[in-house]
Amino acid sequence: MIRLAQSLCLSIFLAINTLAVSATQGWSAAQAVYNTSPSALAGLSLDELNSFGLRLVTEAYEMRLRVERPIADEAKVNTTSDAVKAVIHLYDDDAVIQRARLNYGLTKNTYVPNYTGAFTISNIAVSQTSNTVLVISFDVQLPNRTSLESGHVYSGDSMPRLLVMRWNERDKMWKIFSHGDFDAPRTFLCGANKDFMPEKSTFKQEDIELALQLLYKLQTASLNGTEKSVQSPGFQYVFASGERKTAPGKIRARIKERQKALNVEAIKSDDLLVMRFDTISSLTLDGGKTEADLRPRLITFHRDADREWRMNAAAIFTVTAKLAENVKCVDP
Repeated sequence: MIRLAQSLCLSIFLAINTLAVSATQGWSAAQAVYNTSPSALAGLSLDELNSFGLRLVTEAYEMRLRVERPIADEAKVNTTSDAVKAVIHLYDDDAVIQRARLNYGLTKNTYVPNYTGAFTISNIAVSQTSNTVLVISFDVQLPNRTSLESGHVYSGDSMPRLLVMRWNERDKMWKIFSHGDFDAPRTFLCGANKDFMPEKSTFKQEDIELALQLLYKLQTASLNGTEKSVQSPGFQYVFASGERKTAPGKIRARIKERQKALNVEAIKSDDLLVMRFDTISSLTLDGGKTEADLRPRLITFHRDADREWRMNAAAIFTVTAKLAENVKCVDP
């Protein structure tokens, strides 16, 4: 059972002082937590595992905090700074990042992090798919989040995040393999302005074909009620409106009909495969409906010990109809 972290306390092997990260120090300042080997996680309690995940996420945002805030008409000068490079170093070479306002995915070659400034992290939940794969969901509030590429200032409301992290044996560190970068629910519902459109990446056709096969299998299981057969240990769903479903509890999110996947992109990397696509939602969640609109999804699959591919994370960029009814786009 996955539980939300109740304390910021870390186990003894993680009991190190908060690390100050500067643009010149970059990655080296966060090594103590990111270089924690998978073997050190063996036997941790769920609270300790959540605390470890919290430390990973906190250090990542500490590094983002050091990215220089863009100035109007001068944003692009900051996109190759040492601080930006230090943040990008946290990502796997085969990572895919899905931003809420894009109908395509970003890769390590096309991703530029935002300036975030101050941050508040809450409701973290960490699960393990295997000894070397973690799934981490949490909420984050970023009141000063600004695009380095456009200078656009985003909503400061709390919003969810979903990460799949993998131990990189070459670099001896945990790295982000997939990243669901949600916007605030109000932004989804009230028609946010278009953001900067980064360069598109290219993807292998064989990876896309495998991803479509896995998606078909996933949809079939959802339609016939055998969802557990396609779920990896430690899988998590996260919705744009903040609802989260985590293993091994019953998942009450099911599709009502087979969904067509548009703009499919995918990367297979060893025992992980990440795919992103757009679809018109036809989900029921806890007996209610989701808002019907064309939205992105980011799904990560893991090839389990029996060599079968199963889903271990799904970022669903859809807001539930119940929440949508209570959001006013024009404040009185």
